[in-house]
Amino acid sequence: MPSDSLRQFVKDAQEGWSGLNSDTVTRLTQALERLVANCGAEAWCRKIHEEKPETVELYRDEKWGFVLLAHTERKGLYRPPHDHGCGWVFYILQHGKNRIGTYRLVTDRQGHSSLVTRGDSTKHPGECSVYLPGDIHDTECMSDYIVQFRLTSSDFAKEKAEGRMTVFSDFRR
Repeated sequence: MPSDSLRQFVKDAQEGWSGLNSDTVTRLTQALERLVANCGAEAWCRKIHEEKPETVELYRDEKWGFVLLAHTERKGLYRPPHDHGCGWVFYILQHGKNRIGTYRLVTDRQGHSSLVTRGDSTKHPGECSVYLPGDIHDTECMSDYIVQFRLTSSDFAKEKAEGRMTVFSDFRR
């Protein structure tokens, strides 16, 4: 463990993990908020800001399966609408500004499906968003760069490899 804030987050997450339920969402949101509030001066976080890697795995829990990642994105990077299969995810900004849009896949009486926007919001440092299985969202970096922590319920590479994740790559905002 490289830092006090990260060590404390892992402890809080392990103690607060009880599957997908409201208590887990509340506890992990609070733990992520504390991590973001306290990590800025720590060497590992400063290194992310200096090197701006696309993705860094900060922690993988062998018992519960959750993964904490740090992502750096540059201004204008757009990720089209997608879900996370059977997984669920927390996004929290540590630095910068990000726009997140939410959608619902709707099928009309003729059987045609389309994405319908539910709106979007601009996220700032310390604001946490939670996306449950089936939630569809897109993201766009609105500042020079963002540092975002992403806590996933499982390894999403497996969700993707097994065909449970959907990316609506032909969608145009």
